[in-house]
Amino acid sequence: MEFEQALKTEKIRNVMTPRGIQVNSELSYAQVVSQLQAEEKFCAVILKEEKVVGIFTELDALRRGLLEKADPQTPIHKMMTPNPTTIDIDDNLAVAVRLMHRGKYRHLPVVNGKKEFMGLISVRDIILYLSENYPHDVYNLPPDPHQVSQKAEGA
Repeated sequence: MEFEQALKTEKIRNVMTPRGIQVNSELSYAQVVSQLQAEEKFCAVILKEEKVVGIFTELDALRRGLLEKADPQTPIHKMMTPNPTTIDIDDNLAVAVRLMHRGKYRHLPVVNGKKEFMGLISVRDIILYLSENYPHDVYNLPPDPHQVSQKAEGA
């Protein structure tokens, strides 16, 4: 299968990170940041009855936390991005790439047909999938791999 065809046919369910960090909207900003640090993750999905109500990313922590000097005890629901764009588990990678590019997102919550949270898809997940499965299409090669410079580059 070719690179472009894979983007159109590979399902999100095969590339996503299952579950990810899920938090209750009443947890404090400090608790969520501590959990993110402990698990070395970059975002948390805020759920209410298995439905996605928000997402809290490292960008939210920077903008709403550090830059606005938020109180560490502030409930995460006041600092999250509410009602984030989601993607269906049966959508393909091309849909994810398009949504991420247009919205400038690095993470998308993945939901099923009932809009229940299933996991996350990140730019990193997509790049890893493509580089592992299509290395010749992803890795940069010079125009002529056998080209030899006649003189040293630089000053």
